[in-house]
Amino acid sequence: MKKTVLFAVTAILFAALTLLHGVGNAGPGESAWFDMQGCAFCKNLVKDPALMKNMTWEHYDISNGAVVITTVKPESKKSYVEAKTAMMDIGKKLETGQLTMDKVPMCGYCQAYGKLMMMGAKMESVEGSQADVTILTSDKPEVVKEIKAFAQRNRDEVAKMEQAEKAKAN
Repeated sequence: MKKTVLFAVTAILFAALTLLHGVGNAGPGESAWFDMQGCAFCKNLVKDPALMKNMTWEHYDISNGAVVITTVKPESKKSYVEAKTAMMDIGKKLETGQLTMDKVPMCGYCQAYGKLMMMGAKMESVEGSQADVTILTSDKPEVVKEIKAFAQRNRDEVAKMEQAEKAKAN
């Protein structure tokens, strides 16, 4: 159960920046990497339109995985907590069997994150008054490789969306 709850918390942290720049494009037969409308987890991030504008997201590789640092301005802290709680509720329902994976629509990010958890990736999360820090690691080289590939995909998708936003502005 702990992994599922942590999955929900991490999903909100990794997906946070993406709403500011739109939704990633999906190829035939695959989910969008980030889908703030269709993903059961991520859609909670858009319930308050101000939330994403009041968050920052930093993502760093470390020797055995990745670290994510998320900050939320005080005026959006309540919305952030509500979104995390909603996501954790979905995770708990999956864990207890009240929901099944085939009945929960997920974006590519959430599917990939779930795969990491199934591979045995470890996650630690610290919720602070100024920032939340999530550390995703493994002692297994093959899992570390997957964590880093996952982190790189996130950076690549965000960069694409930022470029698209800049092009629209010009």
